[in-house]
Amino acid sequence: MPDQSNEKIPPQGGELSAELKGQILDWAREILEKKLNDQPRPKGPDLGDSRGGVFVTLKKNGELRGCIGRFDFSALLSDSIREMTLAAAFQDPRFPPLSLGELGALDITISVLSEPKPLSSLDDLVIGRDGLYLLHPRGRGVLLPSVASEYRWSPLEFAQHTSVKAGLPPDAWKDPKSKLMVFTAPAFSTDPDEKEFA
Repeated sequence: MPDQSNEKIPPQGGELSAELKGQILDWAREILEKKLNDQPRPKGPDLGDSRGGVFVTLKKNGELRGCIGRFDFSALLSDSIREMTLAAAFQDPRFPPLSLGELGALDITISVLSEPKPLSSLDDLVIGRDGLYLLHPRGRGVLLPSVASEYRWSPLEFAQHTSVKAGLPPDAWKDPKSKLMVFTAPAFSTDPDEKEFA
């Protein structure tokens, strides 16, 4: 890996330098390579004591291969990146565990999340900028900002698909027991054309 920058990653979606983004992406790939070869965990860039939520999206030849994240803003960002990188590769129930032969065709996208805030009205939702996080006693669902723009959803369709992602009916977001929240997720990727899915 290249020499580590002394720059600290800003928490909750702050802007990163291109150099540090590249170091983090190199580290994420090395995490997977070392795991697949049963080698010791690699040391990553110095991210200081920054904390925040993270989603990691993996694609192979342009197709989704894994995506897992968490809204844990008490965890160290370095820990979240490492753990979600491994989870996306080996714990996404939609896919078999990643194999060594797939690594060369893999693109990695990391989204650093802002802390979710309650959404009072769908009129306040900005497609392409905002992601949705639905909490309900019977399930929870998250969709990253780029999903709505990729599929050209309206705010209503975005809320409905987030409800379905939570395993609930499309109109569950209107349930008084539901808590619909909005967040941003600035992303950086090994693929400059990447649009992440979750």
